[in-house]
Amino acid sequence: MKIRFELLMSITAMITAVAAVVVAIVQTQVMHDEAMMEREHARLSVLPSIMVFTGSHVGDEEGSFYIGATNQGIGPASIEGLTVSVDGKAQATWTQAVALATDGAVRLDGPERNVDSIAVTDLDPGALMPADVRVQMIKMDTTPEIAALMRGQLDSRVTVSMCYCSLYRECWTVDNINTRPKPANSCKALEAAFFRNEE
Repeated sequence: MKIRFELLMSITAMITAVAAVVVAIVQTQVMHDEAMMEREHARLSVLPSIMVFTGSHVGDEEGSFYIGATNQGIGPASIEGLTVSVDGKAQATWTQAVALATDGAVRLDGPERNVDSIAVTDLDPGALMPADVRVQMIKMDTTPEIAALMRGQLDSRVTVSMCYCSLYRECWTVDNINTRPKPANSCKALEAAFFRNEE
């Protein structure tokens, strides 16, 4: 009887040990899953979402045209680069882009300048755009006729693309044609074509 009792105690101890190991494994998996969910929540809580847009105002005596960006996400966006192309060809400055897109009809500088005022906002690589911020990259005040011409030509011929990253270094590209951001491995591959955001 004593041997049976010891055998029963031994089997009970073994079952208890196996149960403790199973509980520890399950508990470790649950803790891992919770940690992964917390990381995903933290990542999503700082997710930026940039939209590039154009706009214009054509009044009776004055007009304007602008190109801008807004961060509609819930976290800041690190602007890594900007490209501006006209008919698929990359441009170095707004002056070049506007002149080419309007076939030389609109001049931002020189003696033939026909834009009253130009405002440019700096969005160079490294600039941080907080959530719910709207930035006009360039705004040009001019006559109603020139504003209407820019609206017709720049909206159809100019593509403004932006590459940006979240605080977790997840990157996306977006442009004024395809407003839905597309994931990108990084913005480094696009660096050669980056635009200087100046007149």
